[in-house]
Amino acid sequence: MGECSNTGVVIQMQDYSIHDGDGVRTTIFLAGCKLRCQWCANPESWTPKRKLVYYKHKCTNCMKCSLACPMNLVPCKMERPNDVCITCGKCVDVCPQKALDIACVEKNSEDLLKKIERDALFFRFTGGGVTFSGGEPFLQHKFMRVLLDRFEELGIDSWVETCGYFDFESVKDLLPKFSHIFMDIKHMDSKKHKEFTGCGNELILENAKKIYATGVPMTIRIPTIAEVNLDDKNLEQTAQFINKNLPTADVELLPYHELGKAKYISLGIEDKFVKFTTPTVEQLNHASEIFKNHGIEIVEYR
Repeated sequence: MGECSNTGVVIQMQDYSIHDGDGVRTTIFLAGCKLRCQWCANPESWTPKRKLVYYKHKCTNCMKCSLACPMNLVPCKMERPNDVCITCGKCVDVCPQKALDIACVEKNSEDLLKKIERDALFFRFTGGGVTFSGGEPFLQHKFMRVLLDRFEELGIDSWVETCGYFDFESVKDLLPKFSHIFMDIKHMDSKKHKEFTGCGNELILENAKKIYATGVPMTIRIPTIAEVNLDDKNLEQTAQFINKNLPTADVELLPYHELGKAKYISLGIEDKFVKFTTPTVEQLNHASEIFKNHGIEIVEYR
């Protein structure tokens, strides 16, 4: 039995999700990730630090936020508020338009469990459950351990989405508690992987093999980006790796999108947003055929 913690840092809880596993699910997004993927759609997840979020399109410039700020800041006028903001949330409390919010909030396991128990009826009727996502959820394995033990007692189905960049020994006792694991494989070339994510892929590929060895059903998710990993050489190498090491795993191709740009703007880090090209239907079909030619099933949860 590993270490446990009754508190964790949660980005959000997404109700009625139909894209993160079977049935209707509640997705718990946990903060923290060691990768810095240039196409990341959840930049608020990079660290567990509390962050002020500003939705400019909702703001009416009433300036109530500045009057409430103990630091005499003007949150709605600052380019990079999180460089100086102490995220006390007082500006959030007084904003009448809900143009301000706090991302990455510490939550108690009991509060989350009460919420999940209320959703249990939807899970039973749809074959759904809870999916952990992030960030990299396994970085908060102490918090997950408490929740998973309780979900197991309640008969609630648990899935997880992971980028694979974590210490396997710290989480190996958790893996059998999941009925399905989504795992990203972004690129087979470690130098390219480091160029686009900040880290090599050796740990990820090794963890993929270790996770597969547990016998938990696995779906490999591939973020498909024209400039990054859609060349035939990389697709062939990915298919060969799966065929050799994860022979019963299926694959889901996730086409790149720019929906995360709004988050970069709301966090005041628009300069960190990198624009890529969304793959065409023809490119996705071609990638699918490469995997199918290796006997790998293509699935779609989105």
